[in-house]
Amino acid sequence: MSVKVYPYLTKPDTITENTKTTTNTTKASKENSASFSTVLADANRNLQAIAVDALIAQSETKSVDVETVQRLLGFNPAPNAIVANSKLPSNTVTDSTTTNTSSTKASSAAAKSATESAKTDSTVTSGTTLTCSEELERYFEEAAETYDVDVNLLKAIAKAESNFNPDATSGAGAMGIMQLMPTTAEELGIEDAYDAYDNIMGGAQIIAQNLERYDGNLSLALAAYNAGPGNVDKYGGIPPFEETQNYVTRVLEYYENA
Repeated sequence: MSVKVYPYLTKPDTITENTKTTTNTTKASKENSASFSTVLADANRNLQAIAVDALIAQSETKSVDVETVQRLLGFNPAPNAIVANSKLPSNTVTDSTTTNTSSTKASSAAAKSATESAKTDSTVTSGTTLTCSEELERYFEEAAETYDVDVNLLKAIAKAESNFNPDATSGAGAMGIMQLMPTTAEELGIEDAYDAYDNIMGGAQIIAQNLERYDGNLSLALAAYNAGPGNVDKYGGIPPFEETQNYVTRVLEYYENA
């Protein structure tokens, strides 16, 4: 298996070195031996945090909601990435200088609040969580029929990945509604990953392949969609990545409350 390293990622040691400012010495030493995908995921979270901080700095109220982050920056801040780091509820991202984070107890309580908010989000919006435009609805239905996948599962993935934004781009370069990586889109023969129809069909093909690979195990199929089949096979289940574990939980909640 060959790995293509882009010019701006030619020095993984530099990425690891940069993450030391947010972790203790023990954790940093472990990251030196982490897989490339783990290091890349950490770097992506840091980039998203920087982008959100910059947006907050320009806000008169020193706070922005998740919808604004999605609309202006093109990604949904995951609870474990931006919101939990900010130690705030999942529907708002606020300048950390305006909050009291000096107390470990206060920080832990706020982080718990963020987690609980993320867990209850899909329940509060039950029945409307997966609502999208009529055009997208047709695309999802065709993709579901083509690849024999539940339409609500496809929409749950799209909700978690991009909040149905066809123009979404993640810090790692994932594109469109189903957040396809450039190499994945190329392998699927997709010329324009921002084309909503092609993007949804591509995402449906991937999750269908994952479901077949893992004998219909939805949790493993979703984990593979997020972290790659290689990591699922390596760990013999959902990888021990907080991002992936939260992703699986979030998609399943959207799906179950559809």
